[in-house]
Amino acid sequence: MSKLQDLLAEGLRPGVYRWPSAPDADEVRRDAAAAGFGFVLLDTGEIHDKAGFLDLCATAFDLPRWFGRNWDALADSLSDRSTGEPEVVLWTGLRNLLEHDHDTVDVALQIFAEDTTNSGQLRVLVDEPESPDLLSSLPVL
Repeated sequence: MSKLQDLLAEGLRPGVYRWPSAPDADEVRRDAAAAGFGFVLLDTGEIHDKAGFLDLCATAFDLPRWFGRNWDALADSLSDRSTGEPEVVLWTGLRNLLEHDHDTVDVALQIFAEDTTNSGQLRVLVDEPESPDLLSSLPVL
């Protein structure tokens, strides 16, 4: 069993976590599926701003066409889209977005944290080996 499979089998609680040694996305996808979890990849390696991030979320989370591409709409859409199954969200490329638009990362982390509390469906794993101040309060896997 992989580390992620172990964590999920042991009941990893919904939340936002920093995972400094995350394996590649395909491995995370396989491990999540093996544990009965859905998988969403958020790769912000080429994203520089809020608009790009919201477009990425619309695609990655398969949000409805009417998704308004603003923070309130993202929060509402995430809570409305509950698939009924728990999901692992792997966020890669965070450092790039953070360097271009700190506020977008900050607000996105707040929305994900709120959704994990309300829906109980998401386990957001931030693939970031270093710990910028913004991530220092996140639990580390």
